[in-house]
Amino acid sequence: MESGRIVFWQQNSSPHQASWIRALSGLSPPGKIVAVFEGDLPPQRVALGWNSPESVPDYGQTKVFIRPRLDVLESLIHPQDEPTTHIFSGSVHVPSINKILGRCLETRARIGILTEARDSRGFYGALRLAHSFFYERRYRNQVSFVLAIGRHAGAWYRKCGFRTERLFPFCYSVEKPGSVTNGRTGSEQVILTFVGQLIPRKRLDQLLRVLAAVRSTGWALRIIGDGSERRALEKLADGLNLLWKITFTGALDNGAVRNELANADLFVLPSRWDGWGAVVNEALMSGTPVICSSYCGAADLISNGMNGEIFKCGSAESLVDTLERWISKGPLSASSRADIMRWSKSIEGVTIARYFLQIMEFLDSENGERPRPPWAM
Repeated sequence: MESGRIVFWQQNSSPHQASWIRALSGLSPPGKIVAVFEGDLPPQRVALGWNSPESVPDYGQTKVFIRPRLDVLESLIHPQDEPTTHIFSGSVHVPSINKILGRCLETRARIGILTEARDSRGFYGALRLAHSFFYERRYRNQVSFVLAIGRHAGAWYRKCGFRTERLFPFCYSVEKPGSVTNGRTGSEQVILTFVGQLIPRKRLDQLLRVLAAVRSTGWALRIIGDGSERRALEKLADGLNLLWKITFTGALDNGAVRNELANADLFVLPSRWDGWGAVVNEALMSGTPVICSSYCGAADLISNGMNGEIFKCGSAESLVDTLERWISKGPLSASSRADIMRWSKSIEGVTIARYFLQIMEFLDSENGERPRPPWAM
């Protein structure tokens, strides 16, 4: 590979990227992979359990800098000894990273973007699109590649004026699950699980109303997380006469969440919008199939019928039909869980790191077969 040193510029360290960047550092010569962060984990992520021992990001042999000194920044932007690839995340929203991007554009370095799409629907979606189209025009033609994270990212960046040949589907990755505690009691109920913030965007209210309309009663729902909507959701569940079938656990640390996912029969993510949704990775790596809204970026990982199903976002009828179909199958079999876990090797950190290196080699050679995302094979 001719890319030399690779520098990631990001706002915070993240357990949703550390596994593949760590693997990349192990596949590269020492000192060639660098990560620069503006700060530590933000408070809202700590509240979600990201500060638990199981979720502290491990970047392996990556050279990590947090708020580096000016002389370190200069050495990264203007290296004297080797070509550099700079990969930026969140440049639109973080002024300091945006400033670094501007300076790197003045060098002869290769520039890449690693980012999700934005929601392009409706009036506000049109404003977001216009903002990105005009804001990114100053560097759009100088970007060599975009690692487009999520189901809608490719379409978003094409609308923003990026050429299709520069776009590569990409995903977040999470750590492989460790040992889990078997909490199943032999019940024939199908255990549904949701993990995330209890906020309007996650659309838990729709999920509860849909479950009230599902004909089968052979299910139980565990809602893991907390947020501004919790009391309203508890009240709604009570009004729908579902409270006896639903458990609100509150926020749990990452280890406990992994236990919950490993003991679930089905994970449900009904969000109005998620740029990705890394808990989908966690569920799949636990062997648990996923019912996912079509406007969640991580729906890109779902192969209908094999490891879950995608329902039409906002359609109660679509979600009812999907849930009834999966609940009617009964509790997840050991063989089905094993099949999904085997497939999930395609989204492990080392697999994503190798896919990234294939992209770099493709860009270096400017010919040959364009790499395909491993989860789509």
